[in-house]
Amino acid sequence: MKYMIGCNFWGSKHGTDMWKYWDEDSVRKDLELVSQYGVSYMRVFPNWRDFQPIHLVQQCKGEFQQYRFADDKKIDNEFGLDMEQIEHFRTFCRMAQENNIRLVVSIVTGWMSGRLFVPPALERLNHISDPESLMWQIRLARGLVRYLKDEPAIATWDLGNECNCLSEAPNRNAAYLWAATIRNAILSEDNTRMIMSGMHGLGTYSSQNRKWFIQDQAELTDVLTPHPYPSPSVGGDVEPINRLRTTLIPTTHVALYSGVGHKPAMMQEIGTFSNTVGNEKIAADSVRVNLLSGWANGSLGYFWWCAYDQKHLTNPPYCMSMIENELGLFRADFTPKDNAFVMKAVNEALSNMPFGDLPAAEVDAVCVIPTELDSYYDQVGATYILGKQAGINVTFATCDQELPEAPIYIVPALMGWSAITQEMYAKLVKKAEAGAAVYMSTGTGFISEIEDKMGLESLGMINSHEIREADFGTFKVPFEYDKKFLFRSVGAEVLCEDDDGTVIFSKMPRGKGTIYFLNFPLETVAWNQPDGFVDYPYYKIYQIIAKDVLAKKPVVSNHPDVALTIHPIDEKRSVVVAINYSDRDLPFDIELQGSHITTVYYGNDKTIPSCDATVFEVTV
Repeated sequence: MKYMIGCNFWGSKHGTDMWKYWDEDSVRKDLELVSQYGVSYMRVFPNWRDFQPIHLVQQCKGEFQQYRFADDKKIDNEFGLDMEQIEHFRTFCRMAQENNIRLVVSIVTGWMSGRLFVPPALERLNHISDPESLMWQIRLARGLVRYLKDEPAIATWDLGNECNCLSEAPNRNAAYLWAATIRNAILSEDNTRMIMSGMHGLGTYSSQNRKWFIQDQAELTDVLTPHPYPSPSVGGDVEPINRLRTTLIPTTHVALYSGVGHKPAMMQEIGTFSNTVGNEKIAADSVRVNLLSGWANGSLGYFWWCAYDQKHLTNPPYCMSMIENELGLFRADFTPKDNAFVMKAVNEALSNMPFGDLPAAEVDAVCVIPTELDSYYDQVGATYILGKQAGINVTFATCDQELPEAPIYIVPALMGWSAITQEMYAKLVKKAEAGAAVYMSTGTGFISEIEDKMGLESLGMINSHEIREADFGTFKVPFEYDKKFLFRSVGAEVLCEDDDGTVIFSKMPRGKGTIYFLNFPLETVAWNQPDGFVDYPYYKIYQIIAKDVLAKKPVVSNHPDVALTIHPIDEKRSVVVAINYSDRDLPFDIELQGSHITTVYYGNDKTIPSCDATVFEVTV
């Protein structure tokens, strides 16, 4: 499918009240402008409050009597929809079609930018589990789809906007049932279009006290949709948005959701929150690098939040919060920002690639997500970033999933008594016996059969949090034990040891492959340090375990801030995307291994500018 480039959209004049105060001329002007700057897709929102404006009529002692529209007007259709709004949406679809914009329609838009937009009759209810609210949501979904499905501008349906924020789900089962209910309501009226999830902040294990799961959304929808803002919830607020760690977090989320969910994923919402996070030039750099990174790493698309600045609006939520008011591609006076020019330039460049759709990139490693985690983003994020720096591309799996075939398996920062399941441990050992490199690092995690499987024996454990230095011979890195296991070798090759003889890093042959063991939580150590991935060569530990894989690649990067994806066209030719994830220009320091560059499609082979890329073809 064509890479979807665009933005989320509310009208410039009224924001979330665009349907309440419909202004066709203003919206037409909005669409005409965005279409000139690379916006080929828009995610749009039929505000639930405005499209199904039902009120409750009560009788004696507050008992239910009937539903009505405002001003006691009788409801005139089975779905409780305001048919005038349906006509406005049809007009909107046709204006989008005229401007060559495809639409993603978020069906249940009851939550938006920190505020609920719910029909007055339903405000008191739990919108995830209450039967009365669910009844009306089914009617909303069926009605919107029935009346709008013949509009060719509509590309896909979306369950809604972050509906896991509508109300607290009582449990995982209720969250699953809500999503299945809305999905089925959509399908009952239109089974020809894909359905996107629209959810963010999904979990992978019940032990994390989460109720909304990647696996469940993947079962019920066709496209998963992380919303990877520079948020503290995902560690995106630690470094500037144009430096390595933060520029890679959105791509990490796409890899996580698609890897665990076995469905396509996309950056459906992304932005900077505020100019406090970064000025307009830095925001534009963020747009460029994430557009290119998503394209290279399998994201189905990239949607910026939002089309227009909203700081001039005075209605809630804009008068309540300042974190999402200056996120437009365009200012309130309709002048384009730097990020609008970037979106246009990148869209044009990618649309003109002579090879058409980019073939899927090679994947080198599977990260098995440990089980006992309150938050897994540090292990997941660090593994993906270290992999990119080392020259390998990582996907993800949970302990209760089948392991995809790969030459490398990574189990990062084991914690607790049940860090991974015994079943997964056995599978990993078998992968090593079949020829894979299996790597594990530990914080406090306990594993079994260490003498047989790891070639190590333990003389006990000590709580030790002193900052130390691990000397690997060709490089050194600072580290900190979470719990120091006093390991000694009983057959393993010792690659690094502490000054008291404790094994820090070991290598144990196992069948045709190898098991590597690191006696400190590398991934959380790197993640917990601002600029830790740049200041220290932690990635070189991954290069040790990936040595054989790297040797077989036709091209590798010699700079840890420049990551490659390799996209085979045939047995001899591959497209290579080299992305500079840093905030400084870097030389094109690419090593050809038995290959030669035949064509440069984007950028040049001398310098890769900050937050930019070079796209080229190699032949072996």
